[in-house]
Amino acid sequence: MKKKSRIIAVLFLVFSWALTVQAVEMRGELILNKGPLLEFDTMHRTPVCESLLDVHAGKNQPNFFNYRHNSCQGRYTFTLRGKTGSTVTLFGKVDYQKERGFLIVRKLDDQEIWLTELESIPANQWVSRESQNGYGGYEAYFASAPQFSQNIASVKWGKWWGKKVH
Repeated sequence: MKKKSRIIAVLFLVFSWALTVQAVEMRGELILNKGPLLEFDTMHRTPVCESLLDVHAGKNQPNFFNYRHNSCQGRYTFTLRGKTGSTVTLFGKVDYQKERGFLIVRKLDDQEIWLTELESIPANQWVSRESQNGYGGYEAYFASAPQFSQNIASVKWGKWWGKKVH
């Protein structure tokens, strides 16, 4: 009986580990996290509108209508994984419209980047950030708009702009 219990325990551990590895592999290269506007919001709101939205490289998202927390009020942060040179643009309006601002991010190395304060990026100019604290370097262009981090509504991969970004 002890042998059977050990076999079941080992199989359970192997199965649990396999599911964890598979879940990590299923994550997209761009992971948007919609969190509360203020930290105390999570204590007072039911339901809590906080979750992750995965976008796989090369798969443009013209809108987030199928995202379960699309209509909840919150602020986006994100991580970006992938190869050097990977470029993604987050738009403040559906269908890649630029009227509510946009943020272009180009990876400078293979390390994951994590952006939490999107509006702190200087507006209307290319800026470069070197890798630090275990996160990768990137170049970014931010066409600012009020409450941009709350209004992200579409994502486009690759270079879509001409000689000048407007």
